[in-house]
Amino acid sequence: MQLGATLLSLLHAYEFPVLFFGGFFLGETVAIPASFLAGEGLLSLQSVFWVMYLGTISADTLWFFVGPSFFKFAHRFRWIATRSEAVLKKLDGLYSNRPFRALVVSKFVFGTRFLTAVYLSTQKLSGIRFFLVNLASTFVWLALIVAIGWLAGKSIINLLPIVADIKYALLVVILLVVLMEVGPKWLTRRFGRGRIGDSTPR
Repeated sequence: MQLGATLLSLLHAYEFPVLFFGGFFLGETVAIPASFLAGEGLLSLQSVFWVMYLGTISADTLWFFVGPSFFKFAHRFRWIATRSEAVLKKLDGLYSNRPFRALVVSKFVFGTRFLTAVYLSTQKLSGIRFFLVNLASTFVWLALIVAIGWLAGKSIINLLPIVADIKYALLVVILLVVLMEVGPKWLTRRFGRGRIGDSTPR
C-alpha cells in the first residue's frame, strides 16, 4: 500500500516524466494508478494515454534494434545458449509469423516485453513492420488498461484493491492471456475444422 501511495504522489507531482518512464519500464504498474487519477480528475486522460504510449513504443523499439547485439552477447555464455534454444523453439511454436499476437501477449505478461522484442529482432521481421505492428498492439493493450483504471477512478467499477495491490491485476491479465491461447485450440478440438465443410452442397 505504501508503494502505491508513493507512486500516486509521484504521478501527481511529476506527471509527464513518471508517465513516460512508467511506460518505458513498468507498463500497467504505472498505467492503472495513472488512469485511476485521471478518472478522479487529477490527471489528464489524454496525457496519461499518449505519454505512456510514447514511452512504451520507445522502449520496445530500442530493444528491437539492440536485440541482435544483445542476443549475440548473451550467447557467449554456454548455459544461456543451451537454455535459449529450448525457449526459442517454444516461442516459434506459439508466435511464428504472428508478431501481433506475440507483442500483445508480452504486454499483458509482466516481465516479458523486452524479451519478446529481442526475440522478434532475431526473426525475419523488418524494423518497419515491427514498428507498425507494435503501434497497433500497444494501442490495444494500453487502451484496455487505461479504461480499467479510469473506470475505477470514476467509481464505475470497484478496482481499489487492484490499485492497492497490482498482483491481483496481473493475475487477472495472465488468466485472460491463457484463455486467449487455450480457447481457440479447445474450440478446434471440440468442433473440428472438418465439420465446417459438412454443410457444403454435394
